[in-house]
Amino acid sequence: MENVYYFEEKERKDVIKILESEQDDFFKRMGFTVRESDLLGSVRKGYFLYLKANSEELDRAEKKLEGLALKKLMGEEKKIISAAFAREEENAACGMGMIFG
Repeated sequence: MENVYYFEEKERKDVIKILESEQDDFFKRMGFTVRESDLLGSVRKGYFLYLKANSEELDRAEKKLEGLALKKLMGEEKKIISAAFAREEENAACGMGMIFG
């Protein structure tokens, strides 16, 4: 499963602080990706947070992110942005394959 969230520049510092917390390495262990929205072809101005994990971990992540000004993407927008993250992952994997052949 996967969840995608949008947040604005003014929230970036608070979001990154929780994601990279030294006291609780939950997000570091889960793995997360943050990208500028315009790099993924979105008209929004800000950032996307992409989480891919099982449903229990995603529920736990959602609780840890409560109180932040994150907007959880749904429907067609979620599909489009998730696909952009997937393409980025595939391209990175292909690039590594070409390097190490």
